[in-house]
Amino acid sequence: MKYDDVSAQVVLRLKYGGKIGLARVIARQMVRHLPDDHADLIITPVPLHWTRMWSRTFNQSAFIGQELAALSGIPFVPDILVRHKRTPIMRGLDVRRRKKAVGGAFAVNPKWRGRVKGFRIILIDDVFTTGATSDGCVSVLKRNGASWVQIFCWARALRGTNHRPTSILRDA
Repeated sequence: MKYDDVSAQVVLRLKYGGKIGLARVIARQMVRHLPDDHADLIITPVPLHWTRMWSRTFNQSAFIGQELAALSGIPFVPDILVRHKRTPIMRGLDVRRRKKAVGGAFAVNPKWRGRVKGFRIILIDDVFTTGATSDGCVSVLKRNGASWVQIFCWARALRGTNHRPTSILRDA
């Protein structure tokens, strides 16, 4: 889905408005895009740094992943990746600054090192903007043996647009 006023309202109400029931709405839209063969599939979210998790109290991508797993029967493993580097809020950053900000931010959780080899991973993110975050996660997963990684997101910012939602959190 294109990142526009409607898709932004949904994700921002989930992310900042605490409307966690929207995770199920998002997952219902994603489930139809899953591969038919669920063998060796794992669903995992893009992780938040512990400081962001502490301030927000939840990871919206993890809620979406949990709902997608419940709808599909695919295992949900919330802690394969860790974000060990605190990164700035990405809103408003260009591609170069986003890549620099997330460079080296992600790692495979020590308890999962050597255990993702051969698995196919569905990586959940709420919004795909420049790809910097997902690129960082994918490269770490592939280096640790994942056979492939597919990114599932609610909305994608289209190249050449600088969309900023006009009514962020109105009625949230």
